[in-house]
Amino acid sequence: MNVLITWKFLDDTDVELLRQKTGVNVIKSDSKEHALELAPHADVVFGFPSTEILQAAVNCKWLQTPYVGVERILRSEWGNTEMVVTNASGCFGPPIAEHAIGLILAFNRGLHLARDNQNGQVWNMNTNYPFRELSNATVGILGYGDLGRNIAIRLAGFGCRTIAFRNNPTGNEKHEVHNLESFSDLAGGLDYLICALPETPKTVGFLDKKMMQLLPKHVIIVNVGRGSLIPGDDLIFALEQGIIAGAGLDVTDPEPLPANSPLWKMPNVIITPHNSAFTPFHKERLRQIFLENWDHFKANGEPKINVVDEQLGY
Repeated sequence: MNVLITWKFLDDTDVELLRQKTGVNVIKSDSKEHALELAPHADVVFGFPSTEILQAAVNCKWLQTPYVGVERILRSEWGNTEMVVTNASGCFGPPIAEHAIGLILAFNRGLHLARDNQNGQVWNMNTNYPFRELSNATVGILGYGDLGRNIAIRLAGFGCRTIAFRNNPTGNEKHEVHNLESFSDLAGGLDYLICALPETPKTVGFLDKKMMQLLPKHVIIVNVGRGSLIPGDDLIFALEQGIIAGAGLDVTDPEPLPANSPLWKMPNVIITPHNSAFTPFHKERLRQIFLENWDHFKANGEPKINVVDEQLGY
């Protein structure tokens, strides 16, 4: 059995460890051309391969991706249409949750403006800044997968009420969760809104101008999911017209954000370059997911954890 590694962040030590743990032939490609040469012989691919490599992987039964979002993979043509895709859900919940809450805290305490003052060597107490507290606030969470759950867990420590929204709630969630269609009915009671939805046909453009107008004017929106959730022009309009109080953006529409976007210079916007998932524990967590799936794959011919539903898109 052959496992092809195409993810560049796995080094020789990682590859050797996987070789020892699986007991099979594990090879890391050193270029796209090398991967294309190896792909037809791979039973398993570990990485985020290009469309050409996916087409060449005619014998691949399982693709383990190192990321959560797999929209590009699902849009590609596969050499083996029966291939099963698993994602990296479970790797990024903690860092992204901390990042999202960090953006809210930065707004609440004016830290982004304090940094500007520091760069200008200006001592300014900003007594007119609308300082806020997260304590006892009501926070909406769009999405209740790994990211949404981790966000809700951490917000409980601030004494927040969280209201999460997802497709098809089970009723067994540990937090208050509603169907996504209920968002418009509950939006008016939110103080903050954290967006942690994947990109699917249902979520693209979901939080548009009309939907944002249902939110209170003091709401701060944080998006750590996908930029396509909020149409870029609608977000700019909402910020310029005071429909919302501010936005913390780790993802944007479009992405990367063009240099001429008004968002860059808005004082009520904080932008990070889609790096909320960065963590020193990525490889460790991903390796654990892969090896747990490997045991099931070896015994049953298919992985079990984080299997992507092609119809849902996640």
